[in-house]
Amino acid sequence: MKKIFLITIASLIVNAITAQASDLKGLVSLQGETFNFELTGQKNWDYDIKRVKDKSQTKIQLYVKSLDQQAIDKIKNIENPFVKSIQVTPQSVDGKWLVEFVLKNAQVETFDYLTDQPSKLIVDFYLSDTPAADTTVEAIKKPVPKSKMVKKEKVASSPKSAVEDTANKSRRPADFDVLNIDAKSSDVETSLFLKAGLYDGGDSKFARFSMRDTDFNEESVIRSQNNYYLKFPILESEFSFWNKIKENKPVYEFAHKNNDENKQARLLKTLFDKKRYLVFIQTAEWFKNKFPESEYNESIAFMTSDAYLELWKAEKNEAFFEQAQNAYRQTLLKYPDSVLAERTSLLSGMYAVEKQDYMGAIRALNYHIENKRYADKISKQYAYLGLAHCYSKMNKVDEALKILALVEKETKNPVILAEVAVRRGDFYFNARKYVEAISAYEQAVVKHGVVAKMFPSLHFNKMEAYFWDKKYRDSHAAALEFVQIFPAHAFAPYALTRVGELLDIMGADQSKAVGSYLETHFRYGDSPKTIVARLHLLSARMKSMKKDELDETLKKMDVLAVSSELQNVDQFKIAMISDGFARRKEYPQAIKILSKFYQQNPLRADAQQVTQRIVRNINDELKFLVDNQKFKEVLKTYRGYSDNWLKGQNRIDTDYLIGLAYENAGAYNVSIEKFNKTLSRIEALKGTPREKATLVNEYLPSTDELYLKVAASHFENKNFQDAYQALEKIQDPLSLPETEQLQRVLLASKLYEQKGDYETSIRYLSELTRLWEGKAQLLMPALLRLAEMQTKKNDVSDAIRTYQRAVDIMLANETEAQMLHTLGKDYPELLIRQAKTEDAIKVLSQLINKFAEKHSMAQEKYLLGNLHFKNGEIKKAEQAWSQIKGADSDIWKKLSTEKLKQALWDEDYKKHIKRIPAMSQVEEGQ
Repeated sequence: MKKIFLITIASLIVNAITAQASDLKGLVSLQGETFNFELTGQKNWDYDIKRVKDKSQTKIQLYVKSLDQQAIDKIKNIENPFVKSIQVTPQSVDGKWLVEFVLKNAQVETFDYLTDQPSKLIVDFYLSDTPAADTTVEAIKKPVPKSKMVKKEKVASSPKSAVEDTANKSRRPADFDVLNIDAKSSDVETSLFLKAGLYDGGDSKFARFSMRDTDFNEESVIRSQNNYYLKFPILESEFSFWNKIKENKPVYEFAHKNNDENKQARLLKTLFDKKRYLVFIQTAEWFKNKFPESEYNESIAFMTSDAYLELWKAEKNEAFFEQAQNAYRQTLLKYPDSVLAERTSLLSGMYAVEKQDYMGAIRALNYHIENKRYADKISKQYAYLGLAHCYSKMNKVDEALKILALVEKETKNPVILAEVAVRRGDFYFNARKYVEAISAYEQAVVKHGVVAKMFPSLHFNKMEAYFWDKKYRDSHAAALEFVQIFPAHAFAPYALTRVGELLDIMGADQSKAVGSYLETHFRYGDSPKTIVARLHLLSARMKSMKKDELDETLKKMDVLAVSSELQNVDQFKIAMISDGFARRKEYPQAIKILSKFYQQNPLRADAQQVTQRIVRNINDELKFLVDNQKFKEVLKTYRGYSDNWLKGQNRIDTDYLIGLAYENAGAYNVSIEKFNKTLSRIEALKGTPREKATLVNEYLPSTDELYLKVAASHFENKNFQDAYQALEKIQDPLSLPETEQLQRVLLASKLYEQKGDYETSIRYLSELTRLWEGKAQLLMPALLRLAEMQTKKNDVSDAIRTYQRAVDIMLANETEAQMLHTLGKDYPELLIRQAKTEDAIKVLSQLINKFAEKHSMAQEKYLLGNLHFKNGEIKKAEQAWSQIKGADSDIWKKLSTEKLKQALWDEDYKKHIKRIPAMSQVEEGQ
């Protein structure tokens, strides 16, 4: 029979030439509206399947190489509405076993296909609207031939342009529709390898980029909302039929005749075959005029249309496309009953879809759908799928979904139903209805398991839908699933890049995210689709770069951004560069780069993201300066941005950071104003949706910490009552950081001291020193303050015990210079006042011996020497004073030198007086 065969996965019949025999395992099951038969146990399949009519019975005969007894035992029919019985005949033809299914009625159709992980041969039985064409049993009693690949169809020279199928004529496909054909086994194997194969590496499943629940960090997710991410393009679901329609072109042939008309027709064919399309078109016009009634005119008309189309593909000239479409329309009008009409009608519309000429496509596809000749053809369903796609691209999602529902109602073809299910998700995704898209994709997998490997778009678009719906764990799982199943897919670099971004968002160790970007570049090279990953890598590395390397990196990032095909990649590049400078703590440069970009692109849809990054970098710089005690720089930086980027911005922490700078500068009235403003805004934020995000993204203290700051500023401003009231507002003192707990108690003791309530002050301090026993850095300030209060209260013995406790702790631990100098001054002075000079000398000697190498201790060395001096131990005094050196030692060096000079003068004077007897007697009398 002559027929154009064009691929449709709805009728896949695979005959693998290189199949190797192995024992097969068989299994039957009922899945919804489908009876499922599957075989496992081979990597390369050698099978044949036929539909035959034997008397009153319709049978499906599956010839497959090698079965074992165990497999046969499992192949037992179960109750179902499709198959009456199953019988296995060993080695019936060519060494192949025959599995024969007796159907319950003629409307049961089959769909056979292969999977590769695991490798399976699957045959699904389902009910069709119309009975399928059957082959008589006599026809198939001939030996089963070796499988052959379908050759391209030929168009004969008859007026109706009949098409000849040169494939195995003893076998017909189950669905004998004009647009259903066998798939070549080599095509199927290649397709599955590209889509579903995995690199044979140590971590082919990308397990190192998985995410444990314990790694998830909610605060990291909140912080990531300030980051900038690019939208990857939608992965368009391929039309299951379209590529094969394009690949299986008609082959025009004119039988040789001994006349001028035939000779000219064959010349035209030669021009067409040699792709001399312009010459062909001109010659075809001449031929039509010379032979207006030629039997070849139908074929030449279709060839002319094809020639214009090929010219458009080669030249990218829109005029050729329009000429091709016009030629197709005219040819279809003139030859509506041609064997090529159905193919051409669908092809005209689908090329318009491919060209994104959606209005033109809608007109052409509607013409095909409304043509009564194709009412019962599968090509009508294909046209509906193309039409729905067009409406979705024109943002008419409701109309697109109605068409899908119509197709779903009218067909039972499992591949078309699977494609409908996937496209429903695509349409929602394209409309940014991410929740609906996710639901549609999940339903597609549940109802049509074959979609998981037939449609990579399902995994990729689901990943993106989850991402933009902020369901990051699900997006991460979908991304990993995509790269595991389709590692060689063109969009795999995007998916693996997204894996890295998601790891960073969810708070995984940074090495994981960087590893994902490195893997993307390593696997997929310098492809434009790896540019986002490479920009991430370069940004991360900027922190440790030297200037020359940094300059080269910035140039490289510019080149990469220009090479990318993604929208807004220039803005992403700027974000990555500014992040790199921020990691280097070079905030002014980061702000400068962002400001310049914003000035050049103020009308970008997401320009607000740039301004937010600028404000964030300014506050990052203020925090950096505060942490480094550069309070003058804090105020200078603030003044530089207060009239532009910081004007009208809604961050709360700016006032707090500025308040810290004014507090350090002694401008306590201003610091109190800033702290109170921060307090009121934090209070107003409580219970609102913004509260958590603000507390995570900004450098804000707790309200108790702020009250402590207010109290400290009031105290320094001599507003003791206000300070006490602010201190009283602290609700949970134990929740304060330990250093601030210490500050609170010290401040409270000072306030009680101002009231003259030494008892309460001492009680607070005593309790604090008990609680912090063993925490030297926290305990020392409390002990020194306690000893000071005990001294003022004249509890001398208690003060001495407290000071000695402080000395013991200090000798056992490192200490700050300020506490060392306080202890080295106040404790010896108390001992001296109590006439305990020797104890004072001992304490000073211990402290000097322990800490003199790290601290100058000039004052302590002078005091030690002076005690020796007063005891008349001049040599010891001189030895102590000789060690005075280093910073801030000049005054103490000068005082000690003058004392030694005075001592030497006094000694010389005494020696001189003793030489005069009268003066000697006077001194003795005194």
